[in-house]
Amino acid sequence: MEGRGISDKFISELKTGLLCPALEAVLHDDTLCLEIRDDYINIYYRGGNMLRISEKPSGYSAAFDIKYCDHKKIGVKFKQQVLGAKTVPEYVKLIPFLKAEMDLYFYEHPKMEREIQQHILRENNSTSLAKDTDYFIADIEYANMQNGSRFDMLAVKWLSTSPARKISTGLGLAFIEVKYGDNAMMGMAGLKKHFEDMESFLSTYPISSICAEARRMFNQKIELGLIHGMEKTTKINIDIEKKPEFILLIANHKPASTILKRELKSIVKSDSYKRLYEKADIWIASASLMGYGLYERSMHSLEDYIYED
Repeated sequence: MEGRGISDKFISELKTGLLCPALEAVLHDDTLCLEIRDDYINIYYRGGNMLRISEKPSGYSAAFDIKYCDHKKIGVKFKQQVLGAKTVPEYVKLIPFLKAEMDLYFYEHPKMEREIQQHILRENNSTSLAKDTDYFIADIEYANMQNGSRFDMLAVKWLSTSPARKISTGLGLAFIEVKYGDNAMMGMAGLKKHFEDMESFLSTYPISSICAEARRMFNQKIELGLIHGMEKTTKINIDIEKKPEFILLIANHKPASTILKRELKSIVKSDSYKRLYEKADIWIASASLMGYGLYERSMHSLEDYIYED
């Protein structure tokens, strides 16, 4: 099973053909990232889907969500220019205007978790430090309509030691859930719900299928030059026999707050946690001093975190 991804023709058009301006825009702008879907790509800005480019039988289409032009307090700036775009090159030329509209929209409708996801992807995939972290991001905002799964991030675990980087096979898979602030840990979309969903997913859907999708998406990112310091001919393979990892990444937890440890204590006592523990290695990520680089040595078990001094 190949898993999701885009066609060889699509890849070729991005590298040297009609769609080359779109790829070049991403490669030369650290505020943008390109994510691979099923026969289309999304270009994200500040965690929002700025541009969707789809492969059609007759060519390629581009779309921008016009909702980003609707601002309550600040008048529309460039809506008419955006509405006038029809082709991919025309949309690419409008990227500065699309950004301006999205900046105004996010001022009124902040989406900090999604912005942080893109920061994590940037630090581990495309900065000069990316080659030194232990995880690469294969996808953000991963969603599979066939099985109903949805994850903040899919990552490939590839240790950054020199011996490990010489071997591109037998790599690991990690699911990452991002939460911003203590209030995000409670309620219908809180931590407990994510543990239940993760356990249900791993109990009903073959992990080999997700490994195949992550492998294909990440290999195509390498080919497109989206992974810093990686040869474009490199091909990785994920070991389906390895237990996947489920990582909690909590941004800006207030140390004096009891919410996080209270929620985690409740989770580790639950039956769903005990079942998930058999299927995945569960970690809570910490920073290496400051930043969003992901390192194996900075991962802690929930129990260690809960009962640390």
